[in-house]
Amino acid sequence: MYGQPIRVSELDTNFKHEVMAHEAAHDITACFSCGTCTVGCPIHEAYPEYDPRKLARMVNLGMRERVLSSSYIWYCATCHTCELRCPQNVKFFSVLNVLKNMAAKEGYAPPSWVNQTQQVMKTGIVFATEEAWVERREELSLCPLKGDGEEAAKLMRLTGVGEIQPRAQL
Repeated sequence: MYGQPIRVSELDTNFKHEVMAHEAAHDITACFSCGTCTVGCPIHEAYPEYDPRKLARMVNLGMRERVLSSSYIWYCATCHTCELRCPQNVKFFSVLNVLKNMAAKEGYAPPSWVNQTQQVMKTGIVFATEEAWVERREELSLCPLKGDGEEAAKLMRLTGVGEIQPRAQL
């Protein structure tokens, strides 16, 4: 994703406006790439190639496909350190959520995320339950791990997530 030449013909001048149309991400253009978000990011510590300011710059330039297809938008640890330290008050965690939703709607979500989303819509539980777990919970007199995905599916449809499918090339 990084280090590749930027081709003007690939830029989507409307992309940043689509991102900013979401209240949670309206301040993305305030980022002036100071790097404060990156310095405090625990994910950047583990994966130096993860750089919130570069993602912000790519959004502002209109690099739609590169941003939405990037695995980096899914790396966030949700610690909000970037937001707490940003001198411009860019809500980068919120921007990432907007980008993830856009990526999912356009088919760029990682297969593991798609599978979990489908599991929640089906059962109301993130992870599939194994029969051994069900039996062990019964032995311990614990409530069953049976979920009802109907409410989760309704919520996902209302928020525009709906049916998510990964792109074939992922």
